[in-house]
Amino acid sequence: MSLLSRYLVGQILRPMLAIVLVALAVLLAERMLRVLDIVIGWRGSMLVLLEMLSYLVPHYMGVALPAAFFLAILVVFGRLSRDGEIDAMLAAGRGLHELLRPLLVIAALLVLINAAIVSHLQPYSRYAYRAALFALSNVSFLTLIRERAFVTLAGTTYAVDRLSPERDRLEGLVLFSRMADGSTLAITARRGRILAAQGEQPVRFDLEDGVHQFVPGVEGGDRSRPAATIRFRSFTTDLEGREPKPFRPRGEDERELTLPELVAARAEPPRGIDPPEIEAELHGRLARVLSIPLLPLVALPLAIARRRARRSYGIVVGLTLLLAYNQVLHFGESLVDDGKLSPWLGLWLPFGLFLALGAMLTWWRSARVPHGGGSGRIDLLVERLEAWAGQRFGLRSDGP
Repeated sequence: MSLLSRYLVGQILRPMLAIVLVALAVLLAERMLRVLDIVIGWRGSMLVLLEMLSYLVPHYMGVALPAAFFLAILVVFGRLSRDGEIDAMLAAGRGLHELLRPLLVIAALLVLINAAIVSHLQPYSRYAYRAALFALSNVSFLTLIRERAFVTLAGTTYAVDRLSPERDRLEGLVLFSRMADGSTLAITARRGRILAAQGEQPVRFDLEDGVHQFVPGVEGGDRSRPAATIRFRSFTTDLEGREPKPFRPRGEDERELTLPELVAARAEPPRGIDPPEIEAELHGRLARVLSIPLLPLVALPLAIARRRARRSYGIVVGLTLLLAYNQVLHFGESLVDDGKLSPWLGLWLPFGLFLALGAMLTWWRSARVPHGGGSGRIDLLVERLEAWAGQRFGLRSDGP
């Protein structure tokens, strides 16, 4: 790698890493408020909070890395252009293609990193986050239950005579639950233990010396299960008076599947997932990963300011294009997911248009002779808008 390439790589990486850290902090802070509402008041809530936020990092990294790379190019090359360094590089015989070369090397590395993130890290972390939410929804029982008070959670009502100081043992439990089909379940127990959620297992009760009573619904109840009253010495149940069930296995949502699993699922989609959903998720991930090498083609020409220009609109135009492209991909993916559009039209057509835009901007910047002076059309338009706003709202500028 030449000295110029190393210089440009160093100039890009520093602001890019800073932007990634700032973006992650902002995005995680926004989500932290939601998670905090769930875990507040639970023992060890800070550890659970940090654990759940760590599951969100791969999701936000997949967004923050390409955006930070694009913004770093706009900022760095905009500064180099204003300081005249770009002019010096071009005067030394370094063409625009040589300035693009180190950016494409960084883009290739980001493609590999982002591919690993969207292929495996995001699906597994998304499933882990949902499993943690499932566990927390069960653990919240520990914070709500009170001695000699009725508590209703998820359609089940509880009452406990006594709780141990550690809140892991109880005496005198009454549990009443109404099922979706109208059946009712009542459990009483002399004593028992509360087993906190662990991994995929929900909160459980290990009960002793009690009565289990089931009454089928009058209308729509399960006729195969007659009314029954059972006395037991020991019985294990979940919060709804049923046998404890772990959290569902990974893969019931297409966003929880890795890229190899998505490719395999095209021939035989998992139960509950339609083929268009598989196609939308697979092509959407690939289109976003392969869009990273296109970012320098768009950002670099926009970052190089016009000679002796009063203003530079490259950052504003570049960010607008990036946001518009991202929204078009989201919209196209939703249409593909609903089966209303093929992935080639909904996702790869915008990809091709973005590629054509990058190629056109790069050719325009490298082949066109820049205008030497005077105000450009955009500058004149902005100046007229400023003059109109000053007359309309009484705004004045003391500057030159």
